Amino acid sequence: MKLNFKALEKRAYRSFFKDGIYDVFLGLILLSFGLPLILNEFSLLDYVTITMPLLVPIIILAVALLFMIFGKKYITTPRLGTVHFGKSRKRKMMHVKLLLVISVLIGVITFFLSLFKVFPVGGATGIPIPFLIFGIQALLVFSFMAYFMDFTRLYLYALLFAVSLPLTFWLKKNTSLPYPSLLVFSFTAGPILIIGCIVFIRFLTRFPLKKELGVANEQAK
Repeated sequence: MKLNFKALEKRAYRSFFKDGIYDVFLGLILLSFGLPLILNEFSLLDYVTITMPLLVPIIILAVALLFMIFGKKYITTPRLGTVHFGKSRKRKMMHVKLLLVISVLIGVITFFLSLFKVFPVGGATGIPIPFLIFGIQALLVFSFMAYFMDFTRLYLYALLFAVSLPLTFWLKKNTSLPYPSLLVFSFTAGPILIIGCIVFIRFLTRFPLKKELGVANEQAK
């Protein structure tokens, strides 16, 4: 019986996303973009002070990063172990890292150009140019990452990331909805977080720790 090592490697790599941690991580990142806008709509955050709008997403991003790092280390690895991948898979991961670096650079450049008011306000649509750039960038970067990482749910997340900020500002400009940010991010960040939590709970149920299995076996005797 011949083993298809590439298929086995691909299957093992996809197990990296069985825990839902990456989903929750991405959901928190998207929430960090929307929460300052939501708090502003409820008059809980004032954009006049530059520290608060920046502080809120920084706290959420820090929580997301810590959850990602410690979750993988103390929850996923003890249950699934570690796998060493071949050259082809490592090459794909290098592509992903390169995409992330390019994405960060575009984001930093766009941010500083926005500070110096290089971009036009947004025209008739009411969508600031930086947020259009964000949407296009998110769609392209996450779609390529989904391909290289064999992470199919990321295609959906790419679309949700892409529409979140542009749609929020379009609704603010062209509709009379009372809380457009809350509406948009409930239907973008919300599904990602819900999917992540469901996958995470299923993972904990399906892959208990060996110590937990031992206790369960002793109780069953």
